[in-house]
Amino acid sequence: MNDWHSDFVTAIKEELKDEKVEIEQEEYLSKEPLRIDVIIIKKEKDVKINKKIGQIFKRYNIIEYKSPDDYVSIDDYFKGLGYVYLYKS
Repeated sequence: MNDWHSDFVTAIKEELKDEKVEIEQEEYLSKEPLRIDVIIIKKEKDVKINKKIGQIFKRYNIIEYKSPDDYVSIDDYFKGLGYVYLYKS
């Protein structure tokens, strides 16, 4: 098995050695493993959910719980989108 990440980083470092850049290899994006709080999946694609909260649901729904004392910011929106893209992949 070839360690192509190290080869790639070495090539990038060589190419940019005279530039004022910092190159970090395989940076961790979080201290803990990423976890989605709740995923709700409709068992049938076109099923209608009668509860009010469920009327906005699509087939797959990811919910990130915020504490009652917290607020929702634009960063939370982007974090949610990131979870969606990772889950989809």
